[in-house]
Amino acid sequence: MLGPSRIIGLGGAYAGVAEGVDGTSSNVAAPSVRAAYSASHVDYDLTASITFPGSFSSTDFENRGSLPRGDANASNFVYGNAGALVQVGPFGAALTLDATSYTLQSANGGTLSFRLLRAHAIASWAFLKQQLVVGVGLSGVTMNLASSAVPLAPPSGVAPEAGMLLRLDDQPWRFGISARAPVNGGVGGEVTTDASGNQVAGVCATSPPRPCILPSSVVLPAQFEIGFALQLGPRPLNPRWIDPSSEIAPLREKVQNARDARKQRDDDDVAKIPEGPARQKLRRELDASEEAIRRVEDARIDAEEKRIHEAHEARYGNWPRPKLLVVADAVITAPVGDAVAVSSFLDQTHDAYGGSWTVSPRLGLEGEPFPDRFKLRFGTYLEPSLFDGGSARQHFTFGGDLKLFDWDFFGVLKRTTWQLSFATDLAPRYSNWGVSLGAWR
Repeated sequence: MLGPSRIIGLGGAYAGVAEGVDGTSSNVAAPSVRAAYSASHVDYDLTASITFPGSFSSTDFENRGSLPRGDANASNFVYGNAGALVQVGPFGAALTLDATSYTLQSANGGTLSFRLLRAHAIASWAFLKQQLVVGVGLSGVTMNLASSAVPLAPPSGVAPEAGMLLRLDDQPWRFGISARAPVNGGVGGEVTTDASGNQVAGVCATSPPRPCILPSSVVLPAQFEIGFALQLGPRPLNPRWIDPSSEIAPLREKVQNARDARKQRDDDDVAKIPEGPARQKLRRELDASEEAIRRVEDARIDAEEKRIHEAHEARYGNWPRPKLLVVADAVITAPVGDAVAVSSFLDQTHDAYGGSWTVSPRLGLEGEPFPDRFKLRFGTYLEPSLFDGGSARQHFTFGGDLKLFDWDFFGVLKRTTWQLSFATDLAPRYSNWGVSLGAWR
């Protein structure tokens, strides 16, 4: 399980929270889910983080059930993600990127550098005053399987995805579901066909020389994620969100009606005077008067918008901070017929892989032991083995957010309180840790 630091800390259970740009990795509905602190008709969110799976020790990254066998030694793992989200009323859109990179070493000296870059482009809409959120999008993937033995063209593909979140006003729970279709990328490059009909290229064995058998495609399997969130304590999980534009709308309508009435009156007064200098003089006087009145009206609207914005922020700031967020997910992965793992391709062995449905249950807890200073998370998830006859392994995760200082990022952003986040994922034959910088809420 790879993702932003908060999601790692919660054991990957985030489809039922689906908040912020980070939430797009778990639930496609996330772009339109308004956070409690959102106080503007137009809002945005940014993210960037990096993690280092396998940094502490030898890693069984594919969960074969043992440490690297010598013919599948994996190293140099890096995972990073970045994204941006914009919200306009009930509409939301997000673009996220995440990349995974590692190197495999085979017993015969061959190496394979695996690079996976995935992009999500999502649009969503919030119905029933933010209580039901639906999102759709496209997931694009490109994979670079650069090998010292086999020159492969990067396979890539695009597939649809969709998600939903139910968050009833003033209720302490949420329910979310998300689905992603499989992404298939054909393998290209300088390939030929052998006597058995296999696509082959390069040289995978030197004694005797033998070309590498290539896969027909590289597949990112279909996934379904179902999540539930429950927040205990005095802090609300689903406060009623009121669009500030609807609060300022009555004043804008009143001002516009007054402007229309003045225009009609002024046009009538000008029409009573015959064409000539007198009419032009009256028109200039009325236009100057209208401009002065509009400046006063615009200042009134600006002041009211500021008051509404400050009232939203004060409402959020006055809520009690103690809470215990409990999240639970199930990630269901669809089978891929006649598939092998990346390491099996490098070894040129046909270890059956990913041929059946798997379920990964996940559970997480989040609290704030030091109010307005430090948040703490614990999580756990079961990682199924995709190899035939393999055993699942249990992961334990933890992480947190530490409040730092106020900064406007060299004047580019509005003044923001920043936080440093960290997360760790530990399991037999596996470790992962990461850090990120974000806004404290």
